Amino acid sequence: MAVNPSIQLGTSGNWAIKEDNLLAYKQLGNKFFDREFDFSRGTTATFVGRNGLIQESAIDVPRIDFTDDPTGHLLLEPQSTNILAYSQDFSQNYWGKPSATVTTSTITDPTGDQNSFKLVPNSGTGGNRSISKNFTGLSGLHTQSVFAKKGEYNYIALRTRNGPSASVMFDLENGTFNVNSTSVAFVSAKIEDYGSGWYKCSMTLDPSQMSTAGKIYTSFSVGITGNETNSFDGDGTSGVYIFGAQFEQKSYATSYIPTSGSAVTRNQETCNNSGTVNDFNSEEGVLYAEYKIGGDSTDSYQLISLRDSTDTDSDVIGIGKHVSSNDIFIRLSIGSVNVFNNLSATPIDGYNKVAISYKSGNSSAWVNGTKVYSSSSTFTPSLTLSKLSFQWNDPNTFNFFGKTKNLKVFKRALTDAELQELTT
Repeated sequence: MAVNPSIQLGTSGNWAIKEDNLLAYKQLGNKFFDREFDFSRGTTATFVGRNGLIQESAIDVPRIDFTDDPTGHLLLEPQSTNILAYSQDFSQNYWGKPSATVTTSTITDPTGDQNSFKLVPNSGTGGNRSISKNFTGLSGLHTQSVFAKKGEYNYIALRTRNGPSASVMFDLENGTFNVNSTSVAFVSAKIEDYGSGWYKCSMTLDPSQMSTAGKIYTSFSVGITGNETNSFDGDGTSGVYIFGAQFEQKSYATSYIPTSGSAVTRNQETCNNSGTVNDFNSEEGVLYAEYKIGGDSTDSYQLISLRDSTDTDSDVIGIGKHVSSNDIFIRLSIGSVNVFNNLSATPIDGYNKVAISYKSGNSSAWVNGTKVYSSSSTFTPSLTLSKLSFQWNDPNTFNFFGKTKNLKVFKRALTDAELQELTT
């Protein structure tokens, strides 16, 4: 779906959409790079709006997401499936509830509605005290996640109930977590603040390392002290609030995918083919982006590119994620001269500001205020730069997945002082 921007919206320096149209980020001269992108996603998808609540974006409508980001970013994600059939209705028999009960809640959930549940461990000293679901035949890394908010108790554990067990206790008051027990199946854990006391808690596991390979018994358990893994004295009424469970074949938790009776898939997003030959300078210029790398670390390259219409590699500029790591990727080829070829720079955790300035005899690459590469190679463009895309080339090669706060294209090479200021 081609999205054609019409007017500037949003506060200065934000992505914005109007009538389902995507506006690119503010660039030189206080103007938006207001050229259409071909955006596609064949399903709906959720995102966090400016109001801090989870919302749904329609088919083929891009997402400007405000998760832990007051200015907003363009969110692009790969395909993923929530294999939990009931992500919100924990009262279903689909969910096992050993030594625990769930009751509907009237508190506001992360969508602004009242669809959360309270997870209450039974009274007395018990065992698992959890809500759980068993899966078999799994392959590849899987991540389980759930939104949780403290009630009378301050902790929730994500864990596996079959050996070798793994348990992570999440502090719903302070937004921290503690790995209580690990096994070769445990990979990583994360907690994210969604406001109003809600946290998204996630744990990534390798099912091939379970004692029964491919079998994971996902479990969410209430905690009292933050140290226990199983037993404690409950009172039958105290608990924590839960909402939006997800289990997906990913090495990290993607945006929430609601389900209500069966697994649901969110399709991959593409965003490409913006601009014309009149918008770019093939002789000199700068490609700049402020972004946070997304996608699995074992995925192939994920790139933002400025290139010619033929999709050859003779005239192309690319930044993004390096293959098989989360290092920053930097590539500059003009006139079949590989000025910077397949170079990488280690990013900081979070957003990174990356710029490639190209000009025959004086090209450079900058990351977070530091010049990481420079070249005096001379070149003459063999083709004409004509499109900006969140992928390497057509059809759908090395798509970029992640969060992009800022995207700029300059039609002249910048000085070192300007590049340092731009990327600091």
